[in-house]
Amino acid sequence: RASASATLTRAARVREGPMMKMRWRIPTSIAALIALACARATTASTVYDPCSTTGSSTVALDGSLTIGIAYWPGGTLEDWTDNHPCANATALAAAGVGTTVYVVDADGMTAIRGTRADEDGLYATDATATMMSVVAYTATTVSAARAVRVESGSAGDDGRTGRVSVLTLLATLDKGNVKYLRWHNSGCGECGGIGNERCLSVGDGDYACTASEAGCDGTCVGDACDVELGTTDALRCQLTVTVALSGTDVNDEVFTYGTQLERLSAYSSSGAYSSAAATATSATNGVLGFLGRR
Repeated sequence: RASASATLTRAARVREGPMMKMRWRIPTSIAALIALACARATTASTVYDPCSTTGSSTVALDGSLTIGIAYWPGGTLEDWTDNHPCANATALAAAGVGTTVYVVDADGMTAIRGTRADEDGLYATDATATMMSVVAYTATTVSAARAVRVESGSAGDDGRTGRVSVLTLLATLDKGNVKYLRWHNSGCGECGGIGNERCLSVGDGDYACTASEAGCDGTCVGDACDVELGTTDALRCQLTVTVALSGTDVNDEVFTYGTQLERLSAYSSSGAYSSAAATATSATNGVLGFLGRR
């Protein structure tokens, strides 16, 4: 597989808070926070470092939560065992892990994604990689790992391959402090059920629909093409994560959208919810986001 053609450049200075030192960063512009249902601008006090406890503690209902998504090209689910992107930053940097930072609205459901160029570019930095996995994290919490890209030759489910389009993340807080980051199983109703070749086992018994590699790179022919390149359908070729909070905020008020997210995700069996999230152009890009080797 060819290496990335784009030249990675060092990032511009970080506006707020200490960021983890990266060997390479792909700078992206700061985007307004655009949730699925509403838009909300960041403020001067917003913390952009997921490894700072300030961004994941004392979260209020009308505030925001800083979350990191770490990508490991060539990394298996087992490779993430006992590895936290903050506590084990040096070791993960040497392994080629890249991260993107997001600030999500605390009282809402937000679809977040990086850029396809960043995701593809990071994957291409490891010429031997046949899969890529991710975790979500804050300073004190990390999710289980999930497979998001599997090529031929990987230990995929029944030899299946593809790029995962959508994962659903539920952040559970207790009095404004993040306690758990858990993936919610969206299933494969959108792509024909667990028995369909486009349904991939992503970890811990969870399944997700994928777009094919041939469909994403344009090498497919005729009816084998499952992606309409040049349209919003092409967004299925990169990972979108839908995030909501549950539990209580710093004032003991209840986050309601986490429960709604679980309810809506249940409808992904009919294709409605995951399909909408995967191709939503309103998804929030990383703020001071970066992808690439640390």
